[in-house]
Amino acid sequence: MSEKELHVISDGKLSWSALATIALQIYPYVTAIHIREKMKSLDEVFIGVQYLLEQGIPAKRVYVNGFPSIALALQTGGVQLPGTTPSLVIQDELCRGIQRIGVSVHHADEAKWREKEGADYVMFGHIFATNSKQGVPPRGLEQLRQLVNEINIPVIAIGGMTPARVQSVLDAGASGIAVMSGIWDAADPLGAVLAYQDELRQIEVS
Repeated sequence: MSEKELHVISDGKLSWSALATIALQIYPYVTAIHIREKMKSLDEVFIGVQYLLEQGIPAKRVYVNGFPSIALALQTGGVQLPGTTPSLVIQDELCRGIQRIGVSVHHADEAKWREKEGADYVMFGHIFATNSKQGVPPRGLEQLRQLVNEINIPVIAIGGMTPARVQSVLDAGASGIAVMSGIWDAADPLGAVLAYQDELRQIEVS
């Protein structure tokens, strides 16, 4: 993908109907809406993703976190695997046919390993301090830059992302950003997405 990417990750706080209402507004302007519902079972996530698709959210815009079987069954745009995913899962039959596979990583060696296994991109963070990782030091822009230089697949930066920080993250070599609370907690989620996109597009043009 040549365009800078914007991934929006669900936070587990919204009902499926509330999530669908926001997703219907924002999907034309994002690379992916990640369904990351850690407290829900596989069956609950399957039903929820199916509901989102029925509401009119294109499958190609939906990435399922942690459940390759759902991504494959519903032919969503991709799957995001946690950093704890065992070796070679990406090459397993369960993942064959999934359009795009991302893996969360926390250091360069892990990123190189996942690239070798066949990941299409990695998600790296947290870059900046964030409420969801209180007490855990951020990895920062320098670690992001170093990791980007170690691999050839896209790196999506996550953690404490604001529109004002987009330029510094992409200057460090990231192919895009991932946002959670900056969208779902916003008074105007569509306006928030457009603010991020304005920054991403300015960088593409400059």
